[in-house]
Amino acid sequence: MKNSYYFLLLVLFITTNTSISAQHLLTDKCGYTPYLKYLDSRYKGFSSRVQKQFDEVSAITDHELSLRDEVLRLPVVFHIIYHDSIQKLDDSLIFQQLEILNQAFRKSHKDTSNTREIFKPLSRDAEIEFYLASTDPDVNPTSGITYTHTDISSFGDLSIIIGGDSAYAKIERIKYTAQGGYDGWPADKYVNIWVADMSIEFLGQKFLGILGLATPPRFPELPDNWPPGAVDGIKDGLIIQYQCISDKNPYKADLMDLSGAGRTMVHEMGHYLGLRHINGDDDNCDGSDGIADTPNMHFSEQGTECPAADVNTCTDTVNDMPDMWENYMDYSNDKCQTMFTIGQVSHMRKVLIAQRGGLLSSKSCCNTVESVLMYPNPVNDNLYISNIQLPALYKIINAAGKSIKAGNLILNNPIGVNYLQPGIYILMIEDTNGIKTGKFIKQ
Repeated sequence: MKNSYYFLLLVLFITTNTSISAQHLLTDKCGYTPYLKYLDSRYKGFSSRVQKQFDEVSAITDHELSLRDEVLRLPVVFHIIYHDSIQKLDDSLIFQQLEILNQAFRKSHKDTSNTREIFKPLSRDAEIEFYLASTDPDVNPTSGITYTHTDISSFGDLSIIIGGDSAYAKIERIKYTAQGGYDGWPADKYVNIWVADMSIEFLGQKFLGILGLATPPRFPELPDNWPPGAVDGIKDGLIIQYQCISDKNPYKADLMDLSGAGRTMVHEMGHYLGLRHINGDDDNCDGSDGIADTPNMHFSEQGTECPAADVNTCTDTVNDMPDMWENYMDYSNDKCQTMFTIGQVSHMRKVLIAQRGGLLSSKSCCNTVESVLMYPNPVNDNLYISNIQLPALYKIINAAGKSIKAGNLILNNPIGVNYLQPGIYILMIEDTNGIKTGKFIKQ
């Protein structure tokens, strides 16, 4: 009865407020917390297992894992699931998104100076970097981007607003080829990032649901008392709403200025690496994210502007500080977000080493064959190769794995690429010493 009541209210709201676009309805930007509740409803004990894992990692000392002054590098692969040309994002947007992700985790973005003075001593470079995978699961060269057409125009579901579990089951279809999405690559070797449309279709219109979703660490490893295959319906990785990719996304106006700086993925990657929302997902000041240097607070509102500098929603706490709405794990507008804390960085790095170590040992971020030395890169017209032994053959492969051009390399002659469309390409060369591969970007 309660759900029916909300359903009728929603119908009444949309049908009577003709001046309000259906796209202007938005649930929580991040679906992580209700997603965990959904998993717990399907698999009893899931949330307690997540809590146990969090506590186990928190108990590890930095010294035990030698966390200092070592950059941890992770291979990522973007799976673009598209129904129409709007959803089929150009790979230039993927490059830009990857740059934003790396700037956030290396504290190198230009607006890091906007962090308020009280929090600057707590802000830290995570020394975590992300690279497009160079080889696929079959050890073939890859651009690190896949494209899959789907007959499903949107993977969202109205139950994400009115209640029920079907929403997350339908969103999970994005991760399965047989269900209209794409299976993805082995989660212990790649960070899978699915980009799709999770908006909700209702009365012939679409409006936004969640903007991002991530699975918790060590997933899908099971607790000891769960049978094998118990969570076969869930795959490890991130899902991002396609308008949230890059701060230059041509469709980011759909986000109503509630997001648009390209940091939705930063927030979700924080969840993937073990971080919680900064308030511990609690509606009162007793909540905690388990990180000592993030002050207790309520969620910042999903507004179009940054909160006031002196806002403090939880005042009765030890070592009281203002709300840290600059934090990537808050719900504030992503244009306001500029920092991870020292404690958050320590926790993510522990998670990477203790729970997602397969990613660090994966060869997917680096060619398993010798790399081609080429310049300039990015390139406009001519690509020069310097480490080959003639005679040699070359092949240019596009992001979809299709061979574009092949030929013989000639001494001191460059490879002309001015005819190529902008994007990522793979150059494969076979000379007397074997096969070499490398990526280049056509501007």
